[in-house]
Amino acid sequence: MSILCPFPTSPAAPPPMEDDDLLSEILLRLPPQPSSLPRASAACKRWRCLVSDPAFTRRFRRHHHTRNPPPLLGFFSQDAAGITFNPTMEPPDRVSPSRFTVLLEARFHSKLLGCRHGLVLMFHQKLKQVMVWDPVTGDQRSIAVPHPLVFGTDKTPRGAVLRAAGDAHHFRVVLASCDRHDRQHTRAFACIYSSETGEWSDLISTLLPSEEYRTLSSMPAVLTGDSLYWTITGNWRAVLEFDLNRLSLAVIHLPMDKFANCNPWNIMVMPTEGGGLGLLFMSGLTAQLWKRNIDCDGVASWVLGRTVELDKLLSLNSKKEKLFLMITGFAESNNVVFLRSVVGLFMVQLDSLQFKKVSEIRAGYWYHPFESIYAAGI
Repeated sequence: MSILCPFPTSPAAPPPMEDDDLLSEILLRLPPQPSSLPRASAACKRWRCLVSDPAFTRRFRRHHHTRNPPPLLGFFSQDAAGITFNPTMEPPDRVSPSRFTVLLEARFHSKLLGCRHGLVLMFHQKLKQVMVWDPVTGDQRSIAVPHPLVFGTDKTPRGAVLRAAGDAHHFRVVLASCDRHDRQHTRAFACIYSSETGEWSDLISTLLPSEEYRTLSSMPAVLTGDSLYWTITGNWRAVLEFDLNRLSLAVIHLPMDKFANCNPWNIMVMPTEGGGLGLLFMSGLTAQLWKRNIDCDGVASWVLGRTVELDKLLSLNSKKEKLFLMITGFAESNNVVFLRSVVGLFMVQLDSLQFKKVSEIRAGYWYHPFESIYAAGI
Protein backbone atom coordinates (compact mmCIF):
# COMPACT_ATOMS: atom_id res chain seq x y z
CA MET A 1 0.00 0.00 0.00
CA SER A 2 1.49 3.35 -1.05
CA ILE A 3 1.09 6.59 0.84
CA LEU A 4 0.51 9.65 -1.37
CA CYS A 5 1.92 13.00 -0.27
CA PRO A 6 -0.95 15.52 -0.06
CA PHE A 7 1.27 18.43 -1.20
CA PRO A 8 3.36 18.64 -4.37
CA THR A 9 7.08 18.64 -3.69
CA SER A 10 9.21 21.55 -5.00
CA PRO A 11 12.52 20.89 -6.70
CA ALA A 12 15.49 20.95 -4.37
CA ALA A 13 17.23 24.32 -4.12
CA PRO A 14 20.61 24.38 -5.87
CA PRO A 15 23.69 24.40 -3.65
CA PRO A 16 24.72 27.95 -2.69
CA MET A 17 27.69 28.06 -5.05
CA GLU A 18 25.48 26.87 -7.94
CA ASP A 19 23.08 29.83 -7.54
CA ASP A 20 24.34 32.67 -9.77
CA ASP A 21 22.44 35.34 -7.85
CA LEU A 22 23.84 34.21 -4.51
CA LEU A 23 27.32 33.77 -5.92
CA SER A 24 27.20 37.32 -7.32
CA GLU A 25 26.32 38.63 -3.85
CA ILE A 26 29.32 36.76 -2.40
CA LEU A 27 31.73 38.01 -5.08
CA LEU A 28 30.37 41.52 -4.63
CA ARG A 29 31.88 41.50 -1.14
CA LEU A 30 35.43 40.75 -2.21
CA PRO A 31 37.96 43.41 -1.10
CA PRO A 32 38.08 46.48 -3.41
CA GLN A 33 41.77 45.95 -4.30
CA PRO A 34 42.53 45.86 -8.06
CA SER A 35 43.57 42.18 -7.96
CA SER A 36 40.36 40.85 -6.33
CA LEU A 37 38.19 40.35 -9.41
CA PRO A 38 41.01 39.13 -11.72
CA ARG A 39 41.86 36.47 -9.14
CA ALA A 40 38.21 35.44 -8.88
CA SER A 41 37.94 35.26 -12.66
CA ALA A 42 40.80 32.74 -12.74
CA ALA A 43 38.86 30.27 -10.57
CA CYS A 44 36.65 28.92 -13.37
CA LYS A 45 34.78 29.95 -16.50
CA ARG A 46 31.53 30.52 -14.61
CA TRP A 47 33.13 32.94 -12.15
CA ARG A 48 34.90 34.71 -15.00
CA CYS A 49 31.58 35.28 -16.79
CA LEU A 50 30.02 36.71 -13.64
CA VAL A 51 32.76 39.16 -12.66
CA SER A 52 33.44 40.33 -16.23
CA ASP A 53 29.80 41.33 -16.74
CA PRO A 54 29.76 45.19 -16.97
CA ALA A 55 26.61 45.27 -14.83
CA PHE A 56 28.42 43.35 -12.06
CA THR A 57 31.48 45.62 -12.30
CA ARG A 58 29.26 48.69 -11.88
CA ARG A 59 27.59 47.09 -8.85
CA PHE A 60 31.01 46.21 -7.40
CA ARG A 61 32.21 49.80 -7.66
CA ARG A 62 28.96 51.22 -6.29
CA HIS A 63 28.94 48.74 -3.38
CA HIS A 64 32.44 49.66 -2.22
CA HIS A 65 32.21 53.39 -2.89
CA THR A 66 29.37 53.62 -0.36
CA ARG A 67 31.00 51.43 2.31
CA ASN A 68 34.78 51.61 2.30
CA PRO A 69 37.51 54.10 1.39
CA PRO A 70 38.56 53.32 -2.19
CA PRO A 71 42.15 52.12 -2.64
CA LEU A 72 44.82 54.75 -3.23
CA LEU A 73 45.90 53.54 -6.67
CA GLY A 74 48.54 56.20 -7.22
CA PHE A 75 48.71 59.86 -8.17
CA PHE A 76 48.70 62.10 -11.21
CA SER A 77 51.50 64.62 -11.64
CA GLN A 78 52.42 67.23 -14.22
CA ASP A 79 55.90 68.11 -15.44
CA ALA A 80 57.82 68.35 -18.73
CA ALA A 81 56.42 64.94 -19.71
CA GLY A 82 52.88 66.26 -19.39
CA ILE A 83 50.18 64.76 -17.15
CA THR A 84 51.10 61.21 -16.12
CA PHE A 85 49.85 58.54 -13.73
CA ASN A 86 52.24 57.17 -11.11
CA PRO A 87 51.21 53.92 -9.35
CA THR A 88 51.89 53.47 -5.63
CA MET A 89 50.49 50.00 -4.82
CA GLU A 90 52.58 46.83 -4.83
CA PRO A 91 51.96 43.81 -7.14
CA PRO A 92 49.52 42.21 -7.74
CA ASP A 93 47.50 45.39 -7.07
CA ARG A 94 49.89 47.71 -8.88
CA VAL A 95 48.19 49.45 -11.82
CA SER A 96 50.34 50.00 -14.89
CA PRO A 97 50.83 53.69 -15.80
CA SER A 98 49.70 52.87 -19.33
CA ARG A 99 46.22 51.95 -18.03
CA PHE A 100 45.50 55.60 -17.21
CA THR A 101 47.00 57.50 -20.14
CA VAL A 102 45.73 61.03 -20.63
CA LEU A 103 44.66 61.94 -24.15
CA LEU A 104 47.54 63.57 -26.06
CA GLU A 105 45.75 66.92 -26.50
CA ALA A 106 44.97 67.16 -22.79
CA ARG A 107 48.27 65.69 -21.63
CA PHE A 108 50.41 68.57 -22.90
CA HIS A 109 47.93 71.45 -23.25
CA SER A 110 45.90 71.21 -20.04
CA LYS A 111 46.53 72.14 -16.44
CA LEU A 112 45.78 69.48 -13.84
CA LEU A 113 43.38 70.92 -11.23
CA GLY A 114 42.52 67.95 -9.03
CA CYS A 115 41.27 64.39 -8.50
CA ARG A 116 38.40 63.22 -6.35
CA HIS A 117 35.86 60.37 -6.24
CA GLY A 118 37.56 58.56 -9.14
CA LEU A 119 37.48 61.60 -11.44
CA VAL A 120 40.23 63.85 -12.81
CA LEU A 121 39.69 67.56 -13.54
CA MET A 122 41.80 69.46 -16.09
CA PHE A 123 41.71 73.00 -17.49
CA HIS A 124 42.49 73.74 -21.15
CA GLN A 125 43.74 77.33 -21.30
CA LYS A 126 43.49 77.77 -25.08
CA LEU A 127 40.02 76.26 -25.48
CA LYS A 128 38.73 77.79 -22.22
CA GLN A 129 37.29 74.44 -21.18
CA VAL A 130 37.47 72.12 -18.21
CA MET A 131 37.56 68.39 -18.84
CA VAL A 132 36.24 65.77 -16.41
CA TRP A 133 37.78 62.34 -17.02
CA ASP A 134 37.09 58.96 -15.43
CA PRO A 135 40.33 56.99 -16.00
CA VAL A 136 38.71 53.67 -15.02
CA THR A 137 35.84 53.79 -17.53
CA GLY A 138 37.45 56.16 -20.04
CA ASP A 139 34.43 58.48 -19.95
CA GLN A 140 35.16 62.18 -20.39
CA ARG A 141 33.21 65.41 -20.62
CA SER A 142 34.41 68.82 -21.84
CA ILE A 143 32.62 71.87 -20.42
CA ALA A 144 32.97 75.48 -21.51
CA VAL A 145 34.27 77.71 -18.70
CA PRO A 146 31.74 80.33 -17.52
CA HIS A 147 32.44 84.02 -16.93
CA PRO A 148 35.55 84.24 -19.14
CA LEU A 149 36.62 87.54 -17.59
CA VAL A 150 36.94 85.76 -14.23
CA PHE A 151 37.97 82.18 -15.07
CA GLY A 152 39.15 82.42 -18.68
CA THR A 153 41.97 84.93 -18.30
CA ASP A 154 45.68 84.19 -18.57
CA LYS A 155 45.69 82.89 -14.99
CA THR A 156 44.66 79.29 -14.33
CA PRO A 157 41.61 79.05 -12.06
CA ARG A 158 41.56 76.68 -9.11
CA GLY A 159 39.09 73.85 -9.41
CA ALA A 160 37.62 70.75 -7.82
CA VAL A 161 35.46 67.86 -8.99
CA LEU A 162 33.22 65.68 -6.81
CA ARG A 163 30.22 63.37 -6.90
CA ALA A 164 27.84 61.83 -4.39
CA ALA A 165 28.69 58.42 -2.92
CA GLY A 166 27.52 55.64 -5.22
CA ASP A 167 26.49 58.03 -8.03
CA ALA A 168 28.36 56.93 -11.13
CA HIS A 169 26.40 59.19 -13.51
CA HIS A 170 26.49 62.73 -12.14
CA PHE A 171 29.21 65.03 -10.84
CA ARG A 172 29.84 68.64 -9.88
CA VAL A 173 32.71 70.97 -10.78
CA VAL A 174 33.71 74.02 -8.74
CA LEU A 175 35.93 76.79 -10.12
CA ALA A 176 37.46 79.46 -7.89
CA SER A 177 39.80 82.41 -8.39
CA CYS A 178 40.92 85.73 -6.91
CA ASP A 179 41.10 88.97 -8.85
CA ARG A 180 41.28 92.70 -8.35
CA HIS A 181 37.95 94.26 -7.45
CA ASP A 182 39.40 97.77 -7.60
CA ARG A 183 42.78 99.37 -6.91
CA GLN A 184 42.54 98.66 -3.17
CA HIS A 185 40.61 95.44 -2.87
CA THR A 186 40.58 91.86 -4.10
CA ARG A 187 37.57 89.57 -4.48
CA ALA A 188 37.36 85.79 -4.42
CA PHE A 189 35.00 84.23 -6.96
CA ALA A 190 33.45 80.78 -7.34
CA CYS A 191 30.99 79.01 -9.59
CA ILE A 192 29.61 75.44 -9.56
CA TYR A 193 28.53 73.19 -12.44
CA SER A 194 26.08 70.28 -12.19
CA SER A 195 26.20 67.53 -14.81
CA GLU A 196 22.61 66.70 -13.90
CA THR A 197 21.32 70.08 -15.10
CA GLY A 198 24.18 70.84 -17.50
CA GLU A 199 24.38 74.40 -16.18
CA TRP A 200 26.70 76.63 -14.16
CA SER A 201 25.45 78.54 -11.14
CA ASP A 202 25.48 82.31 -10.86
CA LEU A 203 28.82 83.86 -9.99
CA ILE A 204 29.46 83.89 -6.23
CA SER A 205 31.95 86.31 -4.68
CA THR A 206 33.27 87.72 -1.42
CA LEU A 207 35.62 90.56 -0.59
CA LEU A 208 39.03 89.68 0.83
CA PRO A 209 39.75 91.94 3.82
CA SER A 210 43.12 93.28 2.72
CA GLU A 211 44.42 96.12 0.63
CA GLU A 212 47.21 93.94 -0.72
CA TYR A 213 46.66 91.62 -3.65
CA ARG A 214 46.10 87.99 -2.70
CA THR A 215 45.66 84.75 -4.63
CA LEU A 216 44.65 81.16 -3.98
CA SER A 217 47.32 78.56 -3.38
CA SER A 218 47.82 76.18 -6.29
CA MET A 219 47.59 73.26 -3.85
CA PRO A 220 44.44 71.24 -4.73
CA ALA A 221 41.27 71.99 -2.79
CA VAL A 222 40.41 69.83 0.22
CA LEU A 223 36.86 68.60 0.85
CA THR A 224 35.83 68.66 4.51
CA GLY A 225 32.21 67.98 5.37
CA ASP A 226 30.09 69.90 2.87
CA SER A 227 32.71 72.54 2.05
CA LEU A 228 35.76 72.93 -0.17
CA TYR A 229 38.80 74.81 1.14
CA TRP A 230 41.76 76.59 -0.43
CA THR A 231 44.52 78.42 1.41
CA ILE A 232 45.01 82.08 0.51
CA THR A 233 48.63 83.06 -0.02
CA GLY A 234 50.30 86.31 0.96
CA ASN A 235 51.83 88.09 3.95
CA TRP A 236 48.81 87.14 6.04
CA ARG A 237 47.23 83.70 6.07
CA ALA A 238 43.61 82.73 5.58
CA VAL A 239 41.46 79.93 4.20
CA LEU A 240 38.75 80.35 1.57
CA GLU A 241 35.66 78.21 2.24
CA PHE A 242 33.08 77.33 -0.41
CA ASP A 243 29.92 75.88 1.15
CA LEU A 244 28.44 73.39 -1.35
CA ASN A 245 24.97 73.49 0.21
CA ARG A 246 24.59 77.22 0.74
CA LEU A 247 26.61 78.11 -2.38
CA SER A 248 28.48 80.76 -0.40
CA LEU A 249 32.07 81.91 0.11
CA ALA A 250 33.68 82.81 3.43
CA VAL A 251 37.16 83.75 4.62
CA ILE A 252 38.58 82.05 7.73
CA HIS A 253 41.57 83.81 9.25
CA LEU A 254 44.57 81.95 10.64
CA PRO A 255 46.36 83.40 13.69
CA MET A 256 49.79 84.67 12.72
CA ASP A 257 51.28 83.80 16.11
CA LYS A 258 50.60 80.11 15.45
CA PHE A 259 51.35 79.91 11.73
CA ALA A 260 54.14 82.42 11.21
CA ASN A 261 56.47 82.16 8.21
CA CYS A 262 54.06 79.92 6.29
CA ASN A 263 54.82 78.89 2.74
CA PRO A 264 52.33 77.24 0.37
CA TRP A 265 54.12 73.91 0.79
CA ASN A 266 54.11 73.72 4.59
CA ILE A 267 50.45 74.29 5.45
CA MET A 268 47.41 72.34 4.28
CA VAL A 269 43.73 72.23 5.17
CA MET A 270 42.56 68.78 6.24
CA PRO A 271 39.49 67.20 7.87
CA THR A 272 39.47 66.20 11.51
CA GLU A 273 37.58 63.38 13.19
CA GLY A 274 33.88 64.10 12.86
CA GLY A 275 34.35 66.18 9.71
CA GLY A 276 35.65 69.35 11.37
CA LEU A 277 38.17 71.76 9.92
CA GLY A 278 41.82 71.09 10.65
CA LEU A 279 45.28 72.08 9.46
CA LEU A 280 48.50 70.22 8.89
CA PHE A 281 51.41 72.57 9.54
CA MET A 282 55.00 71.57 8.76
CA SER A 283 57.67 73.21 10.89
CA GLY A 284 61.00 71.84 9.68
CA LEU A 285 60.70 68.06 10.07
CA THR A 286 57.87 68.30 12.61
CA ALA A 287 54.21 67.88 11.63
CA GLN A 288 51.62 69.71 13.73
CA LEU A 289 47.94 68.76 13.44
CA TRP A 290 45.63 71.61 14.45
CA LYS A 291 41.87 71.66 14.94
CA ARG A 292 39.47 74.60 14.72
CA ASN A 293 37.09 74.73 17.69
CA ILE A 294 33.99 76.91 17.99
CA ASP A 295 32.66 77.54 21.51
CA CYS A 296 29.06 78.06 22.61
CA ASP A 297 29.32 81.79 21.86
CA GLY A 298 30.45 81.13 18.30
CA VAL A 299 34.05 82.20 18.94
CA ALA A 300 36.57 80.17 16.92
CA SER A 301 40.04 79.17 18.08
CA TRP A 302 42.81 76.89 16.83
CA VAL A 303 43.98 74.10 19.15
CA LEU A 304 47.07 71.93 18.66
CA GLY A 305 46.16 68.25 18.59
CA ARG A 306 49.14 66.05 17.74
CA THR A 307 52.80 66.61 16.99
CA VAL A 308 54.78 64.06 14.96
CA GLU A 309 58.57 64.09 14.64
CA LEU A 310 58.82 62.96 11.03
CA ASP A 311 62.62 62.70 10.95
CA LYS A 312 62.36 59.91 13.53
CA LEU A 313 59.38 58.29 11.84
CA LEU A 314 60.96 58.29 8.38
CA SER A 315 64.49 57.56 9.68
CA LEU A 316 65.88 60.74 8.15
CA ASN A 317 69.30 62.04 9.12
CA SER A 318 68.34 65.69 9.48
CA LYS A 319 71.82 66.85 10.58
CA LYS A 320 73.63 65.17 7.71
CA GLU A 321 71.16 65.95 4.95
CA LYS A 322 69.88 69.35 6.23
CA LEU A 323 66.41 68.21 5.21
CA PHE A 324 63.06 69.88 5.14
CA LEU A 325 59.76 68.35 4.09
CA MET A 326 57.19 69.83 1.70
CA ILE A 327 53.49 68.95 1.61
CA THR A 328 52.77 68.01 -2.00
CA GLY A 329 49.43 66.19 -1.90
CA PHE A 330 46.64 64.77 0.24
CA ALA A 331 44.43 61.69 -0.28
CA GLU A 332 41.19 62.59 1.51
CA SER A 333 39.51 59.17 1.66
CA ASN A 334 42.60 57.40 3.01
CA ASN A 335 43.91 60.32 5.13
CA VAL A 336 47.35 60.04 3.51
CA VAL A 337 49.66 63.00 3.05
CA PHE A 338 52.40 63.14 0.40
CA LEU A 339 55.68 64.66 1.60
CA ARG A 340 58.68 65.46 -0.59
CA SER A 341 62.30 66.01 0.36
CA VAL A 342 65.64 65.90 -1.42
CA VAL A 343 65.87 62.17 -0.64
CA GLY A 344 62.53 61.19 -2.16
CA LEU A 345 58.75 61.21 -2.01
CA PHE A 346 56.94 59.71 1.00
CA MET A 347 53.35 58.78 1.82
CA VAL A 348 52.31 58.98 5.50
CA GLN A 349 48.99 57.64 6.80
CA LEU A 350 48.06 60.19 9.47
CA ASP A 351 46.00 57.84 11.67
CA SER A 352 48.36 54.87 11.91
CA LEU A 353 51.54 56.82 10.99
CA GLN A 354 52.45 54.00 8.61
CA PHE A 355 54.65 55.34 5.84
CA LYS A 356 56.07 54.33 2.51
CA LYS A 357 58.79 55.78 0.31
CA VAL A 358 57.15 56.07 -3.08
CA SER A 359 60.14 57.03 -5.19
CA GLU A 360 63.41 58.87 -5.32
CA ILE A 361 63.50 62.56 -6.18
CA ARG A 362 60.62 63.50 -8.47
CA ALA A 363 60.00 66.45 -10.74
CA GLY A 364 56.77 68.40 -10.51
CA TYR A 365 55.31 70.26 -7.57
CA TRP A 366 51.82 69.14 -6.56
CA TYR A 367 50.71 65.52 -6.71
CA HIS A 368 47.06 64.59 -7.13
CA PRO A 369 46.23 61.28 -5.37
CA PHE A 370 43.86 59.04 -7.31
CA GLU A 371 41.50 56.96 -5.15
CA SER A 372 39.12 54.66 -7.04
CA ILE A 373 37.78 51.12 -7.45
CA TYR A 374 39.55 49.46 -10.35
CA ALA A 375 39.27 45.84 -11.47
CA ALA A 376 42.62 45.36 -13.20
CA GLY A 377 42.52 43.11 -16.23
CA ILE A 378 38.75 42.63 -16.30
